[in-house]
Amino acid sequence: MIDLIKKVIIINLIAALIVFVLSRYVQFFKAVSYSDFLFFVVIVIWALARLLWEGGVDMKASRYDDPLTDKVYGMVKDFDFSKDEQNRKKQNYHTGLVLFIAGLPAFLALIVTQLL
Repeated sequence: MIDLIKKVIIINLIAALIVFVLSRYVQFFKAVSYSDFLFFVVIVIWALARLLWEGGVDMKASRYDDPLTDKVYGMVKDFDFSKDEQNRKKQNYHTGLVLFIAGLPAFLALIVTQLL
């Protein structure tokens, strides 16, 4: 739990730094108010989460060849491709979920600033 809190704090600080730097050079990211800044922080974090979160998406383009007939797979005959792909999906899902959770504090702060 402490590890998750550390990750959330670090991710939010990095996202805030990214939005701050982008606001200096990109007109679209100019933050007029604190709620605009929080909105862009949420967008940056959740956009990264969406890129990494492959929950339920089956990547059919990950392997093109048939491991039974292709001679190249003889070099890695003891390697379990399905287990490796399952591990990759699990890690991507975990990272995406952590990024989604990291965006929640900024999102809640955005809602609070909009209501006040």
